[in-house]
Amino acid sequence: MTNIAEMIIPETDTPGATAVKVPEFIDLILTEWASEEERAPFLAGLGDIDRRAATMGSSRFVDIPAAKKVELLTSLDSARDDKSGAGLAFARLKALTVYGYFTSKVVDQDILKTHMFFNGYQGNVPFTPVA
Repeated sequence: MTNIAEMIIPETDTPGATAVKVPEFIDLILTEWASEEERAPFLAGLGDIDRRAATMGSSRFVDIPAAKKVELLTSLDSARDDKSGAGLAFARLKALTVYGYFTSKVVDQDILKTHMFFNGYQGNVPFTPVA
């Protein structure tokens, strides 16, 4: 999961998915928020990704060469509408990676520079009741 999340949003001149703790976010979602009916197909799909990696020369996704990883993920990206298996797992992993990345504190404050209260609160404006 960590390896795929980092491939979805790699480190460049901005932090990648791993640096902003997206894998930890996904783990939290799976363990604390997702129901068993949501979690089981996702985890089964991750296992299916490893099974597909086995046809590429390794028993696990993390152990296949980088070019093979790109090839596999590209094929899974076109299978995002699958209702089960590796396509489903990749679609959910991609969505959670993007969501977790762009809602992380680091990205929000240091890259997007989002301010909850724009320019702060200016309490010096007199109150004028509406007649």
